[in-house]
Amino acid sequence: MTEDRKVLVGVDLCDDMTQISCYRRDLDKVIPVGRLVGREREYECPTVLSYQPVKKEWLFGTEALLAAEREEVYLFRDILKQISRHNKVTSGDMELEPVDTMVRYFVKILSCLKEYFPSETIRKLVISVSEKTDNLVNAVKGALNQIGIGEDRFVIQLHQQSYMYYALSQKKELWLGDVALFEFGRDGLFYSQIHIDRRNIPYIVGVKRMDLSQSLNWDMMEHDSSFKMEYAFVNLANTQMHKQMISTIYVTGEGFQGEWANTALSQLCNGRRVFRGGNLFTKGACIAARELAGEGVMGDFLFLDQEMLHTGISLRVYCDAKMQEVLLVKAGVPWKDVDVSVDFIPDGEEELQLTIQNVLRRETTVHLLSLEGFDERPNKMTRFTLRLRFADASHCIVTLKDDGFGEFCPSSNRIWERYLSL
Repeated sequence: MTEDRKVLVGVDLCDDMTQISCYRRDLDKVIPVGRLVGREREYECPTVLSYQPVKKEWLFGTEALLAAEREEVYLFRDILKQISRHNKVTSGDMELEPVDTMVRYFVKILSCLKEYFPSETIRKLVISVSEKTDNLVNAVKGALNQIGIGEDRFVIQLHQQSYMYYALSQKKELWLGDVALFEFGRDGLFYSQIHIDRRNIPYIVGVKRMDLSQSLNWDMMEHDSSFKMEYAFVNLANTQMHKQMISTIYVTGEGFQGEWANTALSQLCNGRRVFRGGNLFTKGACIAARELAGEGVMGDFLFLDQEMLHTGISLRVYCDAKMQEVLLVKAGVPWKDVDVSVDFIPDGEEELQLTIQNVLRRETTVHLLSLEGFDERPNKMTRFTLRLRFADASHCIVTLKDDGFGEFCPSSNRIWERYLSL
């Protein structure tokens, strides 16, 4: 570790609000990061930007909203939605490129860390989002690269992954059984449930997520005075958790701020612990940053969700005077992030052996891939590049390229590609 890269940061980046947390080694805990707005310290920053063309001044958060009340400014709202849906950000007749927008926003929001760590830079940054669209991911990556945070120092993950990190970092008695999460906001009501398979170490942690918005949503709460929120939510929650061994329930979102929620949540406490709060995702992102930086204590867990690979892939090779399996792809990583290449030189082999290990089904499958079709050359006089990518979590794209052997055997530039069902 370099001495000037110590800060571990988690950011919950939402369309309405942004929250930041950081890991304090001296306290061994995650703490929220706030900024002074007037005399108050603000821990939930509105995800907005404003631009005053006469002053040529950019503001963000609450200051941007206040500026819009007192003078004519361009106010950029719904930034994440605009990027995801339209790949542009507009306010009136002013249009911003997605990367430029995120550069301006990240420069502002990450400056809040200077009050806590004035002379240190970020070692690992995890950004938690509700939806990973290609447009949004590309904009965030481009922005962070522009401000000097390389891809080895940041990760973009879904809220449910942050939820898993947060829930499993708590005291063991809180996750002896499954762990439930209800998210209720203007976008709807969502239910997630963590299940832990303890039959082997590492424990396999999976999560399922359901959209319950058709049964209960913001419009019902806000516009239907006769709608019984307390009864509807308790009935819906008990239906989802029926016959489930739930140890702990977390609830988050502004939908649970009403008085009805106090009574409703008290009815779910029978044999369970119930916690309500608004910073679960930023804390979970910060805990993930600590783990990904190699400073964590959660090595006994393997986190899996719908965007993570359930399989590990290794290549059988002769190395260090023995045959061995070289791990190319590890189970538990997002399939969209995998793009692995390895070079090798065959020694009489006519086929490749890829070993696929499914950690959920506990199955091992061997795939033999023929090297036929390439130019014939003397033994040990061809170098190949093997590349692995994924079409989705269940299908691997295997590409093999003939690189020749330097000036002795020029490359034929032949490439073959295979799809493997995992």
